[in-house]
Amino acid sequence: MAVEETFVIELPDAVAEKLYTVGDLHSFVVSEMRRLGRPAVDPERLYSELRGLICKHLGVKPDAVVPEARFVKDLGAN
Repeated sequence: MAVEETFVIELPDAVAEKLYTVGDLHSFVVSEMRRLGRPAVDPERLYSELRGLICKHLGVKPDAVVPEARFVKDLGAN
């Protein structure tokens, strides 16, 4: 998954299945980066990078990628 490669974290399938919205994924990545002791985790910068990944891989426009957007119902992820 691009998120794992970009942020150098592990996103287990069991966790991924419970991430329904962009906000859920963002919260997980921020928490995981902090848990791993990554210096200077900037949630806003991380969100911007995450938005770019989602746009690239799902082919959606940036304005569609909001915290409450659901991956399947709103962004068309399979």
